[in-house]
Amino acid sequence: MKTLQGLAFRLFKSNKFIVFSSIVSIAISTMLVLSMVLFSFNAQDTLKSQLKQTYGEMDLSVGFNMNQNETLTPNLIKEISQNKKVNKISKVSISHLNLNKINSEVYTVGVENDYLAESRYHFTQYLNKESVVMNKGLAKALHVKIGDKFLIENKRYTLVETVNDLTATGAAPDMLFLNQKVVRQYIQATQSNNAEATYLLIKAKKGVNPLTLSDEIKSYNKNLRIDIAEQDYGMKSNLQSLHIFTVVLSVLVLIVTSLIIISNFELLLYKMRNQFAIMRSLGASAKQISKIITIQSTVINIAGICLGFILAYFSQRSLYKWIEKLLNIPTTPSEFSMSAAVVIAIVTFIIIQLFLLIPAYRSTKVLPLKTMEKNEKLDFRYSKARVTVFKVLVGISLFLIICSQVLSTRETYGPAMLLISAVLVLLAFVLIFPILLPKVLEWFLPYGQKLFGQEFYISVKNLIPQVRKNTVIILMISSLMIIAVFGSVTLRTIQVSQQEQLKENYATPILVETRLNNTKINPTEFTKAVEELPDVKSVSNFSTLGLAEFQNEGRNINMNYAVVDLKRLQAQGLISHLKAQVASNSLIVSKSFAKQSHLKIGQIIQLGEFSNEKQSVEPIGNYKVAAIEDKLLNSADAYVDWKNKKLVDVSFELLYVDSTRIKSAVNELEGLKSQFPEIKISNYEQSAKEADKMFYQRWGIFILVIATLVVSTMVGVFNSLVNNIYSKRKEFAVLRTMGVTSKGLRKVILSQVNLYIIIGLIIGIIMGLLTTFILLLVDSGKFTIDYKIIVTVSLSMLVGSTFIFWFVGNKISSQELSIELTNDNK
Repeated sequence: MKTLQGLAFRLFKSNKFIVFSSIVSIAISTMLVLSMVLFSFNAQDTLKSQLKQTYGEMDLSVGFNMNQNETLTPNLIKEISQNKKVNKISKVSISHLNLNKINSEVYTVGVENDYLAESRYHFTQYLNKESVVMNKGLAKALHVKIGDKFLIENKRYTLVETVNDLTATGAAPDMLFLNQKVVRQYIQATQSNNAEATYLLIKAKKGVNPLTLSDEIKSYNKNLRIDIAEQDYGMKSNLQSLHIFTVVLSVLVLIVTSLIIISNFELLLYKMRNQFAIMRSLGASAKQISKIITIQSTVINIAGICLGFILAYFSQRSLYKWIEKLLNIPTTPSEFSMSAAVVIAIVTFIIIQLFLLIPAYRSTKVLPLKTMEKNEKLDFRYSKARVTVFKVLVGISLFLIICSQVLSTRETYGPAMLLISAVLVLLAFVLIFPILLPKVLEWFLPYGQKLFGQEFYISVKNLIPQVRKNTVIILMISSLMIIAVFGSVTLRTIQVSQQEQLKENYATPILVETRLNNTKINPTEFTKAVEELPDVKSVSNFSTLGLAEFQNEGRNINMNYAVVDLKRLQAQGLISHLKAQVASNSLIVSKSFAKQSHLKIGQIIQLGEFSNEKQSVEPIGNYKVAAIEDKLLNSADAYVDWKNKKLVDVSFELLYVDSTRIKSAVNELEGLKSQFPEIKISNYEQSAKEADKMFYQRWGIFILVIATLVVSTMVGVFNSLVNNIYSKRKEFAVLRTMGVTSKGLRKVILSQVNLYIIIGLIIGIIMGLLTTFILLLVDSGKFTIDYKIIVTVSLSMLVGSTFIFWFVGNKISSQELSIELTNDNK
């Protein structure tokens, strides 16, 4: 046994470079697998914490819709609370209470002092019957601080805490938080009902499925509206994106790690088979050879796994923080899970051990001559079978894509169908690529010779017979690019979609709103006051929405109208320029409303408004449809100008302010608060920053892991390329005997390496975009290509390879020719 151990380690010594390269490849593979699986765990934890941040500890909210005219009575609440699956309930009452200081009603939430309400609404102070909590924006507008007293519905309350504004989705709403009993009493007194609460926050007992509890509560009253925190649309969308991300990246990582192992171990396995065949021919038994294989593979595997584990640990601890600073991502991934990492490392060890043992061990059972013959095969066989399987996989993928878009069950099964089709497309490409590559190279060979010279022709000509070996490296580069493209495009698409939704709320960079429902602001005077500010470029005003009625084709139609300054809106480009002068009875209607109501330009309609005094719709006059716009602001169906004196059941709501110096303009607008104290100012820049911050908090861990995978894979690719080039030292020595200079040899090496990379990058970008397009059909819409990431990764690969292989070429060309010619070419 000691003799065999000594022989195994002597073989290590004679193949130091190969052994080191194999250990590095195992380490990279282990690091990639650990990063991917731990990423999945961390991402799940991140989304769960976001769910808790949004909804707190609650599992369900239970109540009635406002239009149902039903209330949560004490008996119904008692019945729900007595359910054995309910752990805790918290009552919430919603109303609008008058804030005396501004003489306007503010959205008010009545809450109980328990962990469900505190975690849901993010307040910490105890609320007694004289306490109030409000959002920071409202507190700033009122010039109040904690401890100040003010009147709500003519009763004195003390401000005990302020909570953050929710500006990431647009202009932040004003909110008051009072003790639930206070708000409940007010609702019961003013609305004459026995509503115990508007809705309930419910925490289920441990182990209870919220869906099951929801069904049981629904049985108490079929009209109850029950919202489950886990079924929040945005969160479900994020979880769905997470699952797709995890599955696709897992498949890609599996492909990449397999390719790294195959590429880097090819040299090791070739040497092992060669040496074992020689040893068998000299009389060594299969049992002795198998023991040597076991010793060698185990030592290499353990060393590689341990190194990979250490790299994964420090990448989780240090590399993430470095990338976080580099990319300015305000988030930190979860802690390194030691127990999970150990289990994953052991599983990885077993898989790689089998991979090392099986091909080498098989060689011990075959005659030495057969082993040597098999070792030198370079071509791919069964091309017809590969083409057939390729066609079948593509056919199945197309069928699944079509089904995911047209079947009635597409919402339920569509994502799974698209996921399977994307994976099948990748597998089909892996099968067909080795067959297409030689044909593409043969076609490109004469053009390459004309463009890049004789050395390029020689390097490509040498690649074509070695497709079997070279394909693995090109596929590895393609997989790297697919990861980069898929990750960057998906995340960029999500970010751009969020930004576009935010932009819909900001027709101009700055919005100036009134906090009061019954504001006395004169829109004309206020508009002029803002317009005179030095850093304000343009201003337009907008009213609250009024409701008018008219008849068309025998139908009664309701129309939400806004009174606006049409000239100023046109100047800001918020509506199309009208050809003719607008009369006071002109209507600008939205395209969707015109289609729905069968209205055409030039059509005259008679409008009416509901009269509270007469309790009927009173005619106002005839109005002419002057123009039809694609879309109107604030969900209005129609615009009329302030010149109109009849449609007046509205008040000033907001200004759209444009400026090239946002911060200065906002500061100037703040100065107007002394004259117009009820105004609220919000700007797109600030809201966009908040939205980006939330985006990175939610998706930062995805970005970090993708960056880690790309960097790790690039190291694996360069390691494989170095091995590949060193395996051809005898070929390069022959070229030197034929008169190729050191400069020419470097050019041959760089030509081969960069050809690998360019082909891999092009194919990877195409396959990455195709995979992303298929997966984004889940939520049909345009996807945004992140050119910066694609170009950065591509240039990094090309610049890195040029730098590394310039030195590799120098080293090979400086070796003694006689020694290189006697090298076994591996």
